[in-house]
Amino acid sequence: MAKLRSSLAFILALSGCAGLVPPSATPDPALAEKVRSLMGNDACSGRVAGALAAYHLTAGGISSIEIAPFTPGSPTEYSLAARQAWVKQPGQPGAIVVQYDPLTCRIAQVYARNGATLPPV
Repeated sequence: MAKLRSSLAFILALSGCAGLVPPSATPDPALAEKVRSLMGNDACSGRVAGALAAYHLTAGGISSIEIAPFTPGSPTEYSLAARQAWVKQPGQPGAIVVQYDPLTCRIAQVYARNGATLPPV
């Protein structure tokens, strides 16, 4: 019986992790404006800027943003309308990627690619 309870507790703990949302913060006006302009007035630019602000990025720390569709690794992954904002930093390799749903502006994940480093939250 004790094993069943510990197994149930483990499953509940894991299921709680599945709903985690990437951190967000209120971006300063300069960051919000730069992200908005680099994303071509995308309706989700404010949420993307909030995700970047949570990682302490500033307007001066962004050189460009490229928007790309998200390509899933398997057919079961969520990707019907997902997009990725590839945020390049001046003088740094790679990009910080913000994956989001363009219909709801929900941020799915934030991660570094190709040699970029993601500042701690």
